[in-house]
Parts: sequence; structure tokens; C-alpha cells
Amino acid sequence: MGDAHTSGSGGRPSGGGEPPSGPPPGPLSGSSPRPSRRRAWLLALVGVIVLAVGVAGLLVGTGAFGDGDGEKTPTPTLAPATAAGETSTAPTARPATTLPPGGDSADGLLPFGRAHRYEGGVEVTVSAPERFTPADSSAGHKAGNVAVKVDVTVRNDTGERFELVNVVVQGRDGEGREAVRVFDGQEGLLPLSGGLLPGRKAVAVYGFDVPPAAGETFEVEVSVGFTGDSAFWGGRLP
Repeated sequence: MGDAHTSGSGGRPSGGGEPPSGPPPGPLSGSSPRPSRRRAWLLALVGVIVLAVGVAGLLVGTGAFGDGDGEKTPTPTLAPATAAGETSTAPTARPATTLPPGGDSADGLLPFGRAHRYEGGVEVTVSAPERFTPADSSAGHKAGNVAVKVDVTVRNDTGERFELVNVVVQGRDGEGREAVRVFDGQEGLLPLSGGLLPGRKAVAVYGFDVPPAAGETFEVEVSVGFTGDSAFWGGRLP
């Protein structure tokens, strides 16, 4: 007779043998399947594409790409607005002048009687020349020459005391030679001197000796201060 404890089909015990170790295979075993290698490569490729699109958008937004010929398009510079057909130019600083009737100056000469304002606020006016007969006690006049005199008016608009010794007056005849000064106390031909308060004016008469063949015009130069700021008046002799 066979053994009562003999296993059934397959040779496995039918009764109380020990259960197999570990959970049975299947979805309840607790282990999760790892992603496949193909899926990992796919995710990496998508990330690279997204990064490339972002960088390209940033370059386009900042103008890194040119207009197709490999160069950047320059940004046009707008010139200051001017009237149509005009070119913007920087103004040239010129001394202020007071223009009396008689026209504009020519060749840098102011007409006699015109006021000229120097830098700093001193204003000078030179009158038209007049002939006069010097006294016997005068100095600087030569017999046979023509004696002329001009009034030089200085106005102080500097805001402070101005020393009149800083005003230098010179005359030139029509040939360009410097005219000799004539000093005549009886005619009041004395140079400017002393101080001039703000807002006040001073007048002095200057005489000059002109040769008869020295032309028909006369010029007066007036310098103010030690900076070489000069103005020139000119016109015909009387």
C-alpha cells in the first residue's frame, strides 16, 4: 500500500508543508516598475527643445539677429527739430549793441554815435568827429594839419565801481596811421580819469591831429580793461 502522506499530483505535499517565502508575484507585491530607457531619452529630448526655443526667443527680443545680411540695423539718431529747410547751428556770442538810426556797421566798424556794450557791462559811445582850432597853449598839433575831436561816453553797468584808467582811446587816419593826440585845456581835451560808480556815466573829449593828405575817413578804437576787448568806430571826416 502506498504511503498516506504521499503528495498528490506534481509531487508536492498536500497538507501542512511550509508556505513559500516572499510575497507572490503580481501587482500586490509592492514593487513599482522602473521607467523604460526609451521614455527617459524622450523626456531629455523634450527638455532640450524647450531650452532651445527659449534662447532663440531671447535673442530675437534683444535684436541680436541682424536684418538678414549679418549686420545689426543701426538705430537712427534724430537731429534737433528745426524749421523746414533750415540747419541747426550753435549761435555765436556777440556783444550787445544799441543801434541808433544810421544803418549797420560795415567791415567791423561801428558808425559814430552808436553805443557798444563790452563784456562785463561797460558801455561806450563815440561821437562823430568835429574840426576845431587848437589854442596856442595846446600840445600835439602841427601847423597845416587838421585837428578833430570826439566825445567818448562811458557808462558803468557792471554793478561795481569802475576805474576809467582802464579805458584806452586811439585814433587812426584814412591811411591807417595812428593819429597824434592833441591836448588842449581850453577845449577840455583831457582823458578819462578817476572812478565811475555803478549806473553813472562819464564823458571826455579826445583830440587828434590828422595830416591833410591822410584820406577822408577817420577811425577810433576804444579798449576796455586788460583783456584786449576793443571796438572800432569809423566814418568820414567833416
